[in-house]
Amino acid sequence: MKASKEFVIDSFSGKEVQEKYRRSVFDIGLWESEKIIFGRYLNETSKILDIGCGAGRTTFGLHKLGYKNIVAVDFTPKMIESAKVIQLELKTNIDFEVGDACNLRFTDEIFDSCIFSFNGLMQIPIRENRLKAMKEINRVLKGKGLFIFTTHDREKNEEWLWFWEEEKIRWESGNIDDRIFEYGDRIIFEEGRETFLHFPTRDEILSMLKESNFIDVEDKWIFDIADEPKIVRENVCGCRFWIAKKKD
Repeated sequence: MKASKEFVIDSFSGKEVQEKYRRSVFDIGLWESEKIIFGRYLNETSKILDIGCGAGRTTFGLHKLGYKNIVAVDFTPKMIESAKVIQLELKTNIDFEVGDACNLRFTDEIFDSCIFSFNGLMQIPIRENRLKAMKEINRVLKGKGLFIFTTHDREKNEEWLWFWEEEKIRWESGNIDDRIFEYGDRIIFEEGRETFLHFPTRDEILSMLKESNFIDVEDKWIFDIADEPKIVRENVCGCRFWIAKKKD
């Protein structure tokens, strides 16, 4: 069976992954690179949409830094349940809700900035759907609003170049996982679960930004932004930060 929205929801609903995401709020918080990027591009008075918020690692981290006007959405109901439990503990008042990045409920041009952290955009199966999400994000952003997100970069991460060379051979021979759609897709097994993730190239993202009416303001490899602590390096494979601006 092909990777689907239901597959994605299931992969993030189990007890172990829920516990991991809840722990990340307290044990990891914002990455050093995130603090730098958010501090550079976000205003404390901005209305921010945190998409793919999980249990609230970025959401609560932003709130702690003084960003109070945040709406946080996630596709997985269990994640929102976890975020709301943590919210009771932290005594915050953030709007957490279940939401689909491909079909946002919000009216046009309502947010100053949108965030899609920890490669969440690339956990949407099929390029057409990822592009739809980017167009939806563009729609709900105000003029010149910012979209901050991360992706892998399969040409930048030298540690995995060997895998993609072998994967190319598998695609050419037709010997691929029949649940995936495109070259760059992977079904990854970790922590007792399978999850979908697309690994794009930089040129692929640049093309999608153009198609969804964004301008690339800055994109930079995570470890060129900050020297992350060990706990982040252990939990985060190298990724590229993207800061894009909505065209006028």
